[in-house]
Amino acid sequence: MNSDRPNIKDFEKFDEPRLHMERLLKAHLIDFDISIRILIPLESAGIRTLGDLTKQTRKSLKAIKSLGKTSVEKLESFLAYHRLSLAE
Repeated sequence: MNSDRPNIKDFEKFDEPRLHMERLLKAHLIDFDISIRILIPLESAGIRTLGDLTKQTRKSLKAIKSLGKTSVEKLESFLAYHRLSLAE
């Protein structure tokens, strides 16, 4: 076998949808069109990226001071738009 020939696993590193999702999960919430009334409590709770947000449950978000039911619903809609969701 030719050792210069690329292995199929090398291509997996450059899988476009996977790279896009990795980039999306690292994106800071402040870069999106999210209300400052929602961003401030999230920031105070240490939730700064989309990946951080997807690790949260509905219950854990509701427990954050100044983040009510409507804010959580807006965040769920926002995640759904990006084909993501909160943790179970």
